[in-house]
Amino acid sequence: MLYLKVLSFQKIREFIIRLFTKSDSYLLVEILNHYVQITLFRVYPDEKLIFIKKSWIKEVPDFTAYNILQAFSFLLKKAGNPNKYKIILSLDSFFATTIYSSVALVRPRPKEIIDEADMDNLISQAIWRFFDRQRLKAAKKMGIDDVDVILSDVRIRGIKLDGHKIINPIGFKAKAVEIFFSQTFLPRELLRGIRDFLPKGNIALITETGTAMSHILSKALGQDRFLVANLFPDQTAIFSASAGRLSHLDDFEWGEKDLIHLLGRHLQVDPAAARLLVKNYADRNASEGFLRRFENILFKELQIFANGLESLVPEDNNQVYLNPFFTLPPVVFSDRFQNRLQKNLTLLPLSTNLITEKLGYEVQFKKSASVKNLWTVLAAFLEINFLPQNDKMSHLANRRVRWLVT
Repeated sequence: MLYLKVLSFQKIREFIIRLFTKSDSYLLVEILNHYVQITLFRVYPDEKLIFIKKSWIKEVPDFTAYNILQAFSFLLKKAGNPNKYKIILSLDSFFATTIYSSVALVRPRPKEIIDEADMDNLISQAIWRFFDRQRLKAAKKMGIDDVDVILSDVRIRGIKLDGHKIINPIGFKAKAVEIFFSQTFLPRELLRGIRDFLPKGNIALITETGTAMSHILSKALGQDRFLVANLFPDQTAIFSASAGRLSHLDDFEWGEKDLIHLLGRHLQVDPAAARLLVKNYADRNASEGFLRRFENILFKELQIFANGLESLVPEDNNQVYLNPFFTLPPVVFSDRFQNRLQKNLTLLPLSTNLITEKLGYEVQFKKSASVKNLWTVLAAFLEINFLPQNDKMSHLANRRVRWLVT
């Protein structure tokens, strides 16, 4: 009884402390491979604490813009008034393309000091050049016409003058200016549909989920050469980080459904039983003899996954972090499995500890709250956290990009 009273006092104390502690409230909209999820969370920056309050999810088997917007509208009613939150949109690669890259420009009058008007003009040139260079690629990836590609979010991540990094270029002279961007392209139909439901001024970030994950992982690891693979029910999406350039690499058709179908056919069991067998295998909840026999069956289907991976992964980028949205048999991370690969690949689990330990954040859940995939939630928030604190350059960029959003 005494323990319960002490525990209750601790909870009350934590509640009071947080009540008077600086915090920000977020509404995260995730549109990811056959589901829509809305998550409400509060961030206490001084404590580096992310407190997940509530989440709603709706499966969308027929993954069209119309059906997505229907599901989004339904879930938003549950979340309440969006005006109370900073809003993040984190979207599937089919509906968003975020590219980290740079544009180099040569100033015609290098001996003149860069002022705000000059910087505004340089940013305008860089945005148009980047947009013109990337929109056909983005359109092809998202399966739309290039005229329906909208530049929805622009961030300036850094600037170099004559090869030297600098925070604020105004007041300096330079011949060459290199502007490092992240830019997000969306289909016109989806962007307009989402903005009908959300207050435009509250949208803090729009990003492609996998690219955001790659960026946050690069910060946590202190590396910039690896791949991230999101494993969905019927698809695997691969994202590349290479020398500071981050983008979607490609997809191939393999996911949980393929694994479950193979097990069901081989063992003559229904999908629910097949999923339970995979879970028991992952938990080592069976005899050693059964686990070995079951593992041999898994190898046949997992080899198809490995073949798809090897067909897309470049030879010089051999670390692949796997982020499954289902129970993935842990044997894929074993030497026994990886020694069967034709390429020199290292498959690694994408653990949330990479964020909580490396970046120092703690995650707590309100009782009964849960999310589909914690990594995608954390990556969406941390993308905002790693934006330049002095965002004046990005403000200039977004002011210039308005005429591209028509």
